Amino acid sequence: MGALWPLTVKGRDRLRTIVILAGAVVLGYGATWVAYPAPLVPRDFAVGRLLGLPIEEAQRELKEQGFRLELEKPETDPVIPPGHVLWQDPPPGTALPKGAPVRLTISSGPAPVVVPDVIGFDLDAARQVVGVAGLRIGKVDSLVSATEAGVIIATRPATGSSEPPGTPVDLVVSRGAADIRVPDLLGIDQYAARDQLERAGLKVGTIGTRRVRRGPAGVVVDQRPAAGMLSPRGGRVNLVISQ
Repeated sequence: MGALWPLTVKGRDRLRTIVILAGAVVLGYGATWVAYPAPLVPRDFAVGRLLGLPIEEAQRELKEQGFRLELEKPETDPVIPPGHVLWQDPPPGTALPKGAPVRLTISSGPAPVVVPDVIGFDLDAARQVVGVAGLRIGKVDSLVSATEAGVIIATRPATGSSEPPGTPVDLVVSRGAADIRVPDLLGIDQYAARDQLERAGLKVGTIGTRRVRRGPAGVVVDQRPAAGMLSPRGGRVNLVISQ
């Protein structure tokens, strides 16, 4: 029996050590609980899906979920409308603690389109190029120009401008140089006037009527442009016929 006593003492020492350590752990946990009553392991919450929402609605939902909004630099997108959420980080369904930041990227809409250079193109070709670029044709005007008749001499907006997709582009077509002198048509009937204009390389424009007290009916009593003025080839001359 005397030989077993040292082992019993060692066992008691070991037990005493274990009890002291366990007590220290319990006391430490209790002190921590008293000083910091919040749970030691915070509860996480899933981030909702915000993609495609207007930024005001997304901000309201984040606030209700208890998260903090951080905005990233806007990016262009051909589908998502401007001011709507294009991307979120972290993605929907991610578990985060309350107050954690959620970064949102807002769409600034489709990327701008550069007005193509169609100067020197004929009208049909210019229409096709502008349409392929993602723009549309607006008004088509014509001006007297030293450039060959029928080709584009300007666009509005100007070539190289950056515009939203679908913006109308006005085309200005050359009417050619004003090198044909308008003949005098006063006093001749409208059919003879048409013949003279065609021989000169011009065309009849609008035809109006005017009551006259003297002279025969059906003859030209006024014309615009007036006789002697210069007009480009194919230019139109408006006539007023007596009634």
